[in-house]
Amino acid sequence: MKRAYPTPLGTIIEDMMNRAANDPETRRQYIIGLWPKIAGTHIASYTTSIKLIGRSLHVYLSSASLKEQLGYLRETLKNQYNRTVGENVIDNIILH
Repeated sequence: MKRAYPTPLGTIIEDMMNRAANDPETRRQYIIGLWPKIAGTHIASYTTSIKLIGRSLHVYLSSASLKEQLGYLRETLKNQYNRTVGENVIDNIILH
């Protein structure tokens, strides 16, 4: 009989994290979860929903004036997103 040696817990967790990083749904949720960090907690408090459809981030806001103001910052927010993730993941931010 072949003897099996136990795998260290750190190795198991590292393997799980690597698999999760390659999972598209986990990546999508990570990108959506960055919104409060990118936009700030005040703006995030007016956000009712966020969806990532393809390479477009759809942000639903409860304030029309905030939507208007963020329209001018759309390109800056997009660049911050891509810089934070480390690659070009967002092509467009659509405000609703």
